[in-house]
Amino acid sequence: MIRPRRGDGQDRQDDKTRLHRHSRNAPITLGNAIGYGIGDIFGGGQLTLIGTYLVLFWTRFCGMSISLAQSVVGLSAIISGVAALSFGILGDNLYRFPIGRHFGRRHFFLMLVPPLILVGILLWIPGLPFVVYFLVYVLWVTVAQLFASAYNTLPGEMAYGFDDRTKLSTVRLLISGASGTLILLIGGGTLSVFGEHRPAGYMMFTIAITICFALAVFICWKSTWEMTPEEAGFGRYVNDAAGKAKVESHLSVRAEVKLWRHRLAVMFREYASTLRIAIFRRHLALYLLMLTAGDVFGQTFVFFVIYDWNKSAAFASLLLSSGIITVPLNPLFGATMIKVGPKRMYQASFAASLIGLAWIFAAWRLVGVIAEPWWTVFAVAGALFFFIAKAPSGYLPWAVFPFIADVDQVVSGRYRASTFTGIQAGLRQLTSGLSSIVVGAILGFVGFDSSRRVQSVLAGNGLGALMIGWYALSVVICIVVARRFNLDKRTDGIALAESARVASGGDPRSVDSSVRVTLEDLTGQPYGR
Repeated sequence: MIRPRRGDGQDRQDDKTRLHRHSRNAPITLGNAIGYGIGDIFGGGQLTLIGTYLVLFWTRFCGMSISLAQSVVGLSAIISGVAALSFGILGDNLYRFPIGRHFGRRHFFLMLVPPLILVGILLWIPGLPFVVYFLVYVLWVTVAQLFASAYNTLPGEMAYGFDDRTKLSTVRLLISGASGTLILLIGGGTLSVFGEHRPAGYMMFTIAITICFALAVFICWKSTWEMTPEEAGFGRYVNDAAGKAKVESHLSVRAEVKLWRHRLAVMFREYASTLRIAIFRRHLALYLLMLTAGDVFGQTFVFFVIYDWNKSAAFASLLLSSGIITVPLNPLFGATMIKVGPKRMYQASFAASLIGLAWIFAAWRLVGVIAEPWWTVFAVAGALFFFIAKAPSGYLPWAVFPFIADVDQVVSGRYRASTFTGIQAGLRQLTSGLSSIVVGAILGFVGFDSSRRVQSVLAGNGLGALMIGWYALSVVICIVVARRFNLDKRTDGIALAESARVASGGDPRSVDSSVRVTLEDLTGQPYGR
């Protein structure tokens, strides 16, 4: 048994004050939203930094082949996906333990992230042993999952209403998009000045940005809040006479093994139960397909511009940074989602994305066919159209996610946002890792070698077909899935109202028939029968 510390009651009050500085029912101000959104300078920015430059840096300056570099990225992602599953369950249940009640179940994770981020500086130093790059990258992506498991739950922790959560997600994505674009602008400008065939330029801006990532997460940690243990359903641990969960000691080895087997079984049952929620399955399909397609596009676009468009890496960076024109559109996306719902936005974005891909393909086929100035105008216009077209499909998964747990709460009676984050992150890393390995294998098979100034016809065609074809196929599948994505402001309100009614003693069997139809469509399960 663990003895209670003196002054435990006061400590519990201090914890409550620390964790509940604001009410979930209080309006979210712009300052609150900015404090939250700054965290995604790391969450979104690190994806831009890694996806655009890391493989290029490793293959040019660290002695790796394209297939080896992609395999490291892929295998590390799979490892971090397994870690993400643990973070999800642990994050939701951290209030069971004194450390969670003291620091917060979300903020304890956020507190650990900034110093760990700084280890990533080693990724951008040439000449280190291969095993160092591998281990540091595994740590990097695992830390990113640790951050995401806490950060993605904060809109639901900080606010209750649909509009306030949408405001948090919109500002977050606005900041994330701006930071990602700024990284590309800085990268393109630095490479233009220092040259893209020397490591110094890469090292200067990547190390500086890594330090900025750590500062951003620190600011987010200081600026956000979460539910109290009582609000999250863990009040009994706070009200325990010792203020702590009781822990058995001196267990036998057999009993210890049995205990951990039980915990693993519970963890897998929890994750499996999330996949019973129909709207979450649809959300996962859209999320995984589009983000994995974005990974492949990001990993190959710079090579595509260099070898299929015959332009420089600096030009590719500046072209990617032109996506900044989509950043001011995020508030419009938020307002549109509230008004018309995600389904119509998804459908419009997917249709326009196919047009954009066709435009990029046409620019590829017209290289050397039309005059250079006109070709440049045509290619840049096509890229800009594509970035604008795909922007809503990048915004929506993050804006929609905070409402998934509302639907689940109707079925489970618990708010399990971190569990949903864990399974989503785990699957995301699995698909991202496998796609990276597949990309490396395909490029290796067609003979692509980034150390060469000129590629073979087969390598060039394989690169372009991979980048454009993967994204196009993903979009076509998503068009079909989005037809049944019926989660919006109205249906989320229905789910919240029903959860509140049942929590107040209402009988699920007395639910209104129209409400039952909506809930059964969202959950995919019979309700109140």
